[in-house]
Order: sequence, then C-alpha cells, then structure tokens
Amino acid sequence: MRYVRSRGGDAELLVRRFELPADVESHVDAAVTAVGLGQLLEAAAGELDDAYLSLRLPAELEPRTYGLGELAMRASPTVREALQRMVRYAPLENGGFVLALEERGAQVAFTCQVAGHPRGLTRHAHEYVLASVLTQARTLTGLPVAPRAVWFLHARPKRLEGLHRFFGTEELDFGRAANGLLFDAEWMEARLTTADPRLLATAEQLADSALRARGPAEDFTATVAARIEEALESGTGAEEVAARLHMSKRTLQRRLEEEGLSFQELLDRVRAEKARALIRDEELELADVAFRLGFSDVSSFSRSFRRWTGVSPGRYRLL
Repeated sequence: MRYVRSRGGDAELLVRRFELPADVESHVDAAVTAVGLGQLLEAAAGELDDAYLSLRLPAELEPRTYGLGELAMRASPTVREALQRMVRYAPLENGGFVLALEERGAQVAFTCQVAGHPRGLTRHAHEYVLASVLTQARTLTGLPVAPRAVWFLHARPKRLEGLHRFFGTEELDFGRAANGLLFDAEWMEARLTTADPRLLATAEQLADSALRARGPAEDFTATVAARIEEALESGTGAEEVAARLHMSKRTLQRRLEEEGLSFQELLDRVRAEKARALIRDEELELADVAFRLGFSDVSSFSRSFRRWTGVSPGRYRLL
C-alpha cells in the first residue's frame, strides 16, 4: 500500500476493497492469504497500470524486518543452502506456498505451488514469487544470476518482453503444473555476501523451534492426497478414497471444494508429483511407471506427463 501511494495510486481504494486495516501502511506487515496476495497484486498492477509490477516489487520494497526463515536464508553461505532454507522455513513465512528444490543432474529446479489451488493464483502472484527468489539470489551474491528456464502455472500473456528481460532467458513456458526456475548448478555454489555462521546458527535454532511450535496441523487435502497415493495402482476413484476416510463420496467432494479444488484436480496433482519421482528411477520401464500411477497404457501416461512438465518422460529423464 505504501508503494502504491508513493506511485500516485489510490491506496485507500485498495484498502477498502480488500478489507485491510485502515492504518495498514503504518504496520510492519498484515495478515493476508495466498489467494488474497494474488488478488491484491493484480489490483495494484491495474491501479498503477504497470504490467510488470510484480517483477519490480521484490527489489523496490525494502522490508522493515526479517522473519526467522529469511534471516537463516540470508546468513547461508551459498545460493543452494539459501534456497534449501527458504524451502524448509516456507511455512513460517507463508503457509499457503509449497516450495521445493530438486536436483536434475547438472541443474537444479526451484518450484512453487499453492496449497489447495492446483491451478494456481494470478499471473502477478506467480511472477512475484519467482521474482522474489531471483532478486534475492542476485542481491545477496552481487552476481547477475539468471535461470536457464522459467515456467508458470498461468496462461501465456500477450507480451513477453518484460519477462525475457527480467529473468534473462528466452526459455519461458506457461500452463505448467507449478511455477519454477531451472538453474545451472554453478549458480548454486555462488557465495552470499551476507553469509554469517553465528547468525545462521542462532536463526536456525529459533526457526526450528518456531516450526515445532506450530504443531502437526491437520491438513484435509494432504490426508486425501496420501490416500490417493496409496490406491493409485488399483485405479483410484473418489468412492474408494472416501471409503478409506470413512465418509461418503459427496462429503469428500464437498470438503475438497471448500479448500478450492476438486477430487480430479487433486488426483492429477498426486499423479504428477509421483510421476516425477518414479521417472527418475531408470530401472523402471515406462509401462511400470504408468501402471503404478493407475494409467491403462503408456500413451495415456505420456500425454499426461507432457501436460504436467512440458516434456516427454524420456526427455525428462535426461534433464
């Protein structure tokens, strides 16, 4: 809101629209859901007529304080360790975002999904998350860190010039199963100018305590996802999963709808995540992978895998 006002935008209009505290600009931060963040960024971009607002914000908004997770991340010795701690402590910063770091041979993929929203949020929310990660890497190393490829959950926008310029790559893809950055491994070993072993030890101890204090919160979506994974090979259906949870199919569907997704969307997400893990096992034939995921044939699996990742199963194994 302070940024919108400083650029001549109507901050009060956004405060009223999103039911924020009237004095929100005097606060260090304010509670907002992942969905709310996406909508707020979209509205702010419209208010300022700035199509690339979310790419600029991470660099132009100076935080007044650092969270425990961010302190640990900034005190890390390398980009790799900083990203590992970003993933680890994500629940302390915003529990709505599910982050992951995956080794892919000589490359490393950083991905972000939104819990309970397999189709993601808004374009600006997706861009903001990835821009924040890349801006941190560049700022904390003093190097022109650039990913090899970038992909998004949302559909392809009309203009890509700003995205190419900011991310520093021509390899952009859209309509994927997650938002992500693919880095060459050499960037992962870049040293952070803010590395501080003593601060890191202190921040990690406090952050780990904060994570434990959160307790094992019940996550209905995660519970259903676990039951789906257990039953994949048998050809998972809503009725079977509902029975395993001792509820009716209708109740299962209603509770999932309350969390913003359908059974089919969750099944698709579980299959996509499981597929990425199985395809890494080169001893498994594609027919075996397809069977373990509940597909009737390899061609159906291959079509779905290409939709999830943008590449064929065989190509993915080579990445």
